[in-house]
Amino acid sequence: MQYLVLLSYGRESEYRRAIFAVLSFWVHYRGPREAVSTVIFTDYPPFFRPYLAGLPVEYVQLDDDRRRAMHGPHNYVPRVKIGVLNELMQRYPGHDALYVDTDTFFVADPAPLLASLAAGTAFMHLPEYQLADASGGYTTVGPAVAACPPRFRALLASRTFRVLGRERQFTGAQLGWSSGVLGLPATAARLLPDVFRLTDEFFAGSKWLSSQQLAFSLVLPIVLPLQRSDAYVYHYQPVGQKQRMDVLLARRLTAAFSRHPLPMRLAAPRAWLPRFRRECEVATLHEGMRHALGKGRWLPAAKYAVKALLRAPFDLPFVRQLIRAVLAGCAAAKRQRR
Repeated sequence: MQYLVLLSYGRESEYRRAIFAVLSFWVHYRGPREAVSTVIFTDYPPFFRPYLAGLPVEYVQLDDDRRRAMHGPHNYVPRVKIGVLNELMQRYPGHDALYVDTDTFFVADPAPLLASLAAGTAFMHLPEYQLADASGGYTTVGPAVAACPPRFRALLASRTFRVLGRERQFTGAQLGWSSGVLGLPATAARLLPDVFRLTDEFFAGSKWLSSQQLAFSLVLPIVLPLQRSDAYVYHYQPVGQKQRMDVLLARRLTAAFSRHPLPMRLAAPRAWLPRFRRECEVATLHEGMRHALGKGRWLPAAKYAVKALLRAPFDLPFVRQLIRAVLAGCAAAKRQRR
């Protein structure tokens, strides 16, 4: 048995994201149905049950006290991801785990990914940067966040870290991966104590919110081949993408939808997927344009705007936003010439 694992708590928008992630898996999956089960760690299983009825889903109650205990000694919230994976792999020893963040959806049949996972390959979503080049985030960040990557690099340069009983030296040439997807073969269970410890040491020494995914990025390749999974899973991580997706999901994952027979609950998401992906990609272009404008980089901003308009030419709110930005830029340029 292989397990599709999700962590979803706190509010309805998070629950809907998780529901859609699970539905998108079953929309695409062409492997043996009895070989995969879903485990959702959540504070409110009743929200999920009507939408996922008929699918192999197990709910693990994750109340606030138990979740906060997983934050660890430095009250680091992303550490919960390691906690639920550790609990899953202890509960089902000898089985593979495919964890996905709630802000993901499947875009291809995951059966080949699961086959590679069974053969001993680990997966994360995709490599994001070399550690030597890491910045504080996708868009403009404040000085407190921008200071985290340099502190992290200084920490790596200052000491070694113990993994599987040996001291390891990490360098800026290594890659930082996104942990929006974590495919862990059964043999990876023995690495989780080291992932816990390095996460705590990284966060204590740098205060970087990416410490959890950095620990996975550096520990997994020591003993496992590590591959990207973005050909199978789309990760709508930026804020603009999440906002669009939350609106789309709230309109579609209604109480009426939850009462449909399972074949209809799987057929509808198949039709939604192309638009959802296009909306996310357009949101990324909008965010890129705003970031470029904030830096005064008009040519890159124009390229982002043109690409967005080609993808969604009738997006009138964006057209109005674009006109306001152009007028504001012209006014600023005129003031500078005076």
